[in-house]
Amino acid sequence: MKGFTLGLSISIAFVLGCAAAPLVLPANAQSTAPEGVQRWEYSCDERRAFDYIEPYANEMGAAGWELVSIAGSSDVCFKRPL
Repeated sequence: MKGFTLGLSISIAFVLGCAAAPLVLPANAQSTAPEGVQRWEYSCDERRAFDYIEPYANEMGAAGWELVSIAGSSDVCFKRPL
């Protein structure tokens, strides 16, 4: 139970961090990156059941997103180059 609580806490913190990033980063963050550094955008979502993750991941992959995290059985995060 302790491991589940820790995993859930980390998952929630990660999702909240993804959601809060646009509020924290300056509007011109893209232009402040050093030359040649790859910049990424992220999208995190909660699927209600594990069965729905595969079709959703295929849809996101077709749109250029790369799966980077599955937390628990329902939270998924993707990234793609800016």
